[in-house]
Amino acid sequence: MPRRLRLLALTLTLALAAAASAVAATRHGVTPVAPTGGSSVPAGKAPAFRVRASGPGQVWIRVCKKNKTNRAGVICAKESIGRAKKKDGAFEYKPRVHDYSGFWLNSPGAYYWQAYRIACNASDCRQEGPIVRFQVR
Repeated sequence: MPRRLRLLALTLTLALAAAASAVAATRHGVTPVAPTGGSSVPAGKAPAFRVRASGPGQVWIRVCKKNKTNRAGVICAKESIGRAKKKDGAFEYKPRVHDYSGFWLNSPGAYYWQAYRIACNASDCRQEGPIVRFQVR
């Protein structure tokens, strides 16, 4: 009997973890599509940041070396910031690549990106999505 209970508890835990990760992938109607968490992009090539966003408002993408958020709930925009345009049912932003060694897309390492929608409601104008970590290799 204890073996069955352990199996049931493990199954329940895994189901709850899967449901929590699915909910965490969307926040304020903003769902990051690409690059996915833990993925890598080649150095010197601009990735296409893709996001699905429901509701009105403009969609913006921020890229930062740190995942720390400000009071508005968005990460810094030191590496890149740009407005995403609607393309093939999703919003997409592709940053320009600059040809110097200090540019972030030419510097391997971990980076974070976050999409947010600007659509004011009673308490907040920036409706931020989840933060996604990726690598430049």
